Amino acid sequence: MKKVLFVAAAAALIIAGCGQSESSSDNSAAQSSIISETDGNAAAGASSASGAAGFSGGSETTGTPSASGSTQGVSGTGQSSISESGSVDGDSQKKLINITAISQYPELPTGCEVTSLATVLNYYGIDIDKCDIGDNYLDKGDVGTVDFHEAFEGDPRDESSFGCYAPVVVKAAEKILSERQSQLTVSEVSGSELEALFAYTDKDIPVIVWGTQDCQQGQYTVTWNVDGRDLTWFSPEHCMVLAGYSDSSVWVADPIYGEIKQYDINVFKSCYDSLYKQAIVIQ
Repeated sequence: MKKVLFVAAAAALIIAGCGQSESSSDNSAAQSSIISETDGNAAAGASSASGAAGFSGGSETTGTPSASGSTQGVSGTGQSSISESGSVDGDSQKKLINITAISQYPELPTGCEVTSLATVLNYYGIDIDKCDIGDNYLDKGDVGTVDFHEAFEGDPRDESSFGCYAPVVVKAAEKILSERQSQLTVSEVSGSELEALFAYTDKDIPVIVWGTQDCQQGQYTVTWNVDGRDLTWFSPEHCMVLAGYSDSSVWVADPIYGEIKQYDINVFKSCYDSLYKQAIVIQ
């Protein structure tokens, strides 16, 4: 999650998320990018099934997240518990993956992407710290100088930074899995409908997804010109781990809270779609 930014040129308040995103997308084979109009008010981008855009920037400001560590359980709107079979009480039709959520705080105020990756890798028994990923495996660049499809915009340790999209997290995961000589593989499944991702959770496979902080309605905010292209960030972008679903809800391991959070399925789907249906699977 990111902090509140002020764009003087527009005299407007910009709320950034754990990762800020681009403006529009399609499911072409090319990596997605946002091409803004010259006035900065309109932006168009092409996001692919192999590379949707995402953003982050600023410190997370919602709620009072745990300082560090991880917690396991279910919380959010309509608190539920997990039965031994993994089904959610009150809706035995679906189950929730037994995964431990990790908080991005206090070390990584803009590190929802790497914290989500750490959550999934630790789920598979790969002992790795979120800070290790951010410091040693994540491609990074100064804010406004890199394409956030290719590198993290800033540094996840810096509350004034932004974030990155799915292809950057895929590259970090590939480095780790190769170094650990793991038989696990990472795949970007961006472009998938939210409902299609449930097939993975049915098999106890968590999915890294992009959306917005607390499922807020997002907007396009700051624009940078990188290598002759205008790239526009979408706020308040956020990266989480899809861990379960029912007919009416989804459950995610949310780095802001270090907890399993519950959201209305239709609201969550809208936020997921607004971030170009970005998703990553490790299996």
